[in-house]
Amino acid sequence: MTFVQAEFLAFFAIVYSLYWGLAERRKQNMLLAVVSAIFYGWIHPWFLLLLYGSAVCDYLCGLGMKANPQNKGRYLIVSMCVNLGMLGYFKYVDFFITNVITAMSALGLETNMHTMGVFLPVGISFYTFQTMSYTIDIYRGQLEARSDFLDYVVFVSFFPQLVAGPVERASRLLPQFEADRVFVWDAMRTGLGLAMWGAFKKICIADTIAPYVDKVFILKDPAGPLIWVGALGFTIQILADFSGYTDIARGIARMLGIELIENFKNPYIATNPSDFWKRWHVSFSTWIRDYLYIPLGGSRGGALSRYKATFGAMLLSGLWHGASWTFVLWGAYHACLISVYRPVMKRIPDSIRNSSAGHVAAIALMFAFTVFGWLIFRETHFDRLVSHLSTNPFSASPDEWVAASALMAVCVLCAIPSCFKLAWEKQVTPRLEGSPWALPLQTTSWAVIAVCCFVFFRASTTDFIYFQF
Repeated sequence: MTFVQAEFLAFFAIVYSLYWGLAERRKQNMLLAVVSAIFYGWIHPWFLLLLYGSAVCDYLCGLGMKANPQNKGRYLIVSMCVNLGMLGYFKYVDFFITNVITAMSALGLETNMHTMGVFLPVGISFYTFQTMSYTIDIYRGQLEARSDFLDYVVFVSFFPQLVAGPVERASRLLPQFEADRVFVWDAMRTGLGLAMWGAFKKICIADTIAPYVDKVFILKDPAGPLIWVGALGFTIQILADFSGYTDIARGIARMLGIELIENFKNPYIATNPSDFWKRWHVSFSTWIRDYLYIPLGGSRGGALSRYKATFGAMLLSGLWHGASWTFVLWGAYHACLISVYRPVMKRIPDSIRNSSAGHVAAIALMFAFTVFGWLIFRETHFDRLVSHLSTNPFSASPDEWVAASALMAVCVLCAIPSCFKLAWEKQVTPRLEGSPWALPLQTTSWAVIAVCCFVFFRASTTDFIYFQF
């Protein structure tokens, strides 16, 4: 079950009615635990075994650390081994076997090894990171282990953010499930608006441009202009798709009295790589910072230590996204950008960097680097990626130029709503606060969004991109 299916609308309507009909927090949490299990196990009930296996392991490890603080390191090792072992098996075992077979073939050695066809459970990368942060924070003394299993399991399995994040921290989310929740009209209103905007981005933008992008990347030898316009299309698609999921998740959670972290902060207006990662998939990038970058040395040492930590964190970040060398290359690419940008920017005079023209140029340049990175991310076959990068970006037949121009027009049309929304939030929304026009304009926008979603909705709508991670 996904957020943009008709079944989910009925599912959430029932959940919402029952939830606010329960006066006690504990009963609300029991309902959330049950409906989260139904939501996650809707198609493949066996996914629940992995989810609750990870949850029970970390819950017991947390209690073990609390009862035996002198041996808390052992409990942390158990937690890490179970979670990373589970993630490694389901996500990377076939990748490892394939690379072993390829290496042995290159050496002229025969092997009877073959891939196992392991099925990747949806959301496993997200909830394993979330539960690991729970035990790591207890180990660090930043969080107290919880004894109430119900509150804990709702934190782990909360259905709006279970499948594709945000990756929440226990210190932020658990207290919300441990506190009483009351219905607030403003939370319902803003949550509904946020969820509807997320659905619009998924249905009307991401799913509209996705078929065009897919056609470019299944071509045997696409022309250079098509490759780069396709990369631009994917740049628009992935933001609309992933931020659309997050907006729906945040909106649904807010309507239930729970506030999730803002996961996207207009990443395509970033002025440098570090700024980009402060805006893109914020919950994940801060997780990587706190649990990988800083432990690897972070900025505590000199330049060499910083580069080592940056490359270590970003390479693992790339591999987290999928079992493909192009994802690792994508991580290395962003590590290079982060490492190179800092010393280069220091050489640019402040008068240029702080000027309006300099700011616009910085955004445009960073956006171009981002599009290049998404080309690496989108093309999962290394040999095809090399072919794309070696193709003349300005060479194409007349028909291919027409196709590239048509796709560019689609890109522009799909980018307009997000640009309009950004301008509206910056220029109009602050002026409407407290105005009698605020609510009529909002409800009118809801009606327009609902009509657009109805018109653009297709029965063959694609899954959210980050479901595969």
